Amino acid sequence: MASGRPLQLIRCGDDTDNYAFTLNEAHLDEVTGKVPKGTRVAVVSVVGAFRTGKSFLLTLILRYLRHAARVGDGDVTDAWLTEEGNKIVEGNNNAGDAGEGGPASFEWRGGRVRMTTGITVWSEPFLVTGADGEQLAVVVLDTQGLFDNETPMGLTSCIFGLSTLMSSYQIYNVSNRIQEDNLQQLAPVLALFTEYGRMAVDAQAQASTLAKEAEEAHAEKLRQEKLEAKRLAKLEARKCDGSHAAFDDGDDEPETPAAPGKDDEAEAEAPPPFQRLEFLVRDWNEFDDDMSDDDMTKMMATYLEEVLQPRAADDLQFTREQIAACFTKLSCWLLPHPGFAVTKKSYDGAVGDIEPLFKRCVHGLMKHVFSEGLEPKLIGGAPLSAAELANYVRAYAGMFADGAKFPQAQTMLEATAEANNRNAAGAALEAYCETMDAACGARAGVEYLAHKELKAKFREARDGALLAFDTAATMGRKAAIADARAGLVQGSKRERNSQLQRLISRPFSTRFG
Repeated sequence: MASGRPLQLIRCGDDTDNYAFTLNEAHLDEVTGKVPKGTRVAVVSVVGAFRTGKSFLLTLILRYLRHAARVGDGDVTDAWLTEEGNKIVEGNNNAGDAGEGGPASFEWRGGRVRMTTGITVWSEPFLVTGADGEQLAVVVLDTQGLFDNETPMGLTSCIFGLSTLMSSYQIYNVSNRIQEDNLQQLAPVLALFTEYGRMAVDAQAQASTLAKEAEEAHAEKLRQEKLEAKRLAKLEARKCDGSHAAFDDGDDEPETPAAPGKDDEAEAEAPPPFQRLEFLVRDWNEFDDDMSDDDMTKMMATYLEEVLQPRAADDLQFTREQIAACFTKLSCWLLPHPGFAVTKKSYDGAVGDIEPLFKRCVHGLMKHVFSEGLEPKLIGGAPLSAAELANYVRAYAGMFADGAKFPQAQTMLEATAEANNRNAAGAALEAYCETMDAACGARAGVEYLAHKELKAKFREARDGALLAFDTAATMGRKAAIADARAGLVQGSKRERNSQLQRLISRPFSTRFG
């Protein structure tokens, strides 16, 4: 883990447009490719105003996660702050060398000049036990500071919006208090996200109906096939075994079940489109040294309730309603000032210079985020694998190619649907390949199948893959779903032909086990 490094995931600006967003796909593939197969992914990001300590916080997060990886989640103590040394040299750019000789990190320094531009990702995912006991791969994001004198509000909205779309746990870093302008600055983005959420609810309801219809159609198809098989049983018995017949696994694509109309029954309310938003208040000055952890936690909850309580002014109340509509869970953590020595340009990273109360509270924050609140990234209620996350990131980054203009809600929904359909096709094809490999893989010990049996296996695997696709790929335009389904059919044919070629090329002795 110490060999990791920060990678530019999203770059702001190119040779022709200062505000264009460009995704570095090689860096995306490098990170997601390191996630073990079958492991779900959580994405933790930090956003907020520039020069408010985001990158320094992320350096502490990386130090904590490296320690947790070494000792195990359940054995993490506050020793993580000093285990790698009594100085936080990693990422320290106060001396201009970013901590050369120590572990890499996100770069940080004192002063007014911003450090991070665009969106940066840590190259190594960390394996952490989530809130429900499932092992998750944690991907960590750093974002460009918002609300500076150089970045237009349109670009600021896009940075916040894109990081929100990618994250399962977003930390909104603010100074001193949650000011009203901290909320109002997000209002334009939240308004579009609220609309996106409503559209996603409708799409999800329709998707559930389509999935149910697909399952029912498949069950009826199987019933009809069984009846037909009984009718043809005697005829099939009289036929030859087909060894000289042309191979035919029923290539003609099964008829797609007709899409039903929208269910008239009452629909269950879908959850908000995004998961966790954590307000992290820096330099909080109302903690006493002798306060217990429980008392501080109660103060945090009370403070958030006060900030989000209903307001008489329509615009203030509307913003609070939008926040609640966009995120499944809202929480707040208060961090006292780390000490004035830490904010100076001459700070060399000495842990001893950090105020004890800050160290106590930042340890609580790490346990709060990575032990109590961590969940996999969800889209439509389904947890994502690394490959699935990568498809969504590509789709979302494409929406923000023009970084000065925030995409419309319909565009966001279509991008989500496109990635969902791509993921559905990929998962279905993978299941098809696994089924066929188990039935007739080109390896010793696999039982020989007669032509009729092999044809049935191919058809069964293909139909199962199409059913899996039909029940998952239910968002977006019908034409786009049909294109993705046709791609799956072609992919299954290519895999079938490849499997047949491997069978033919096997040594004669291994074809019979």
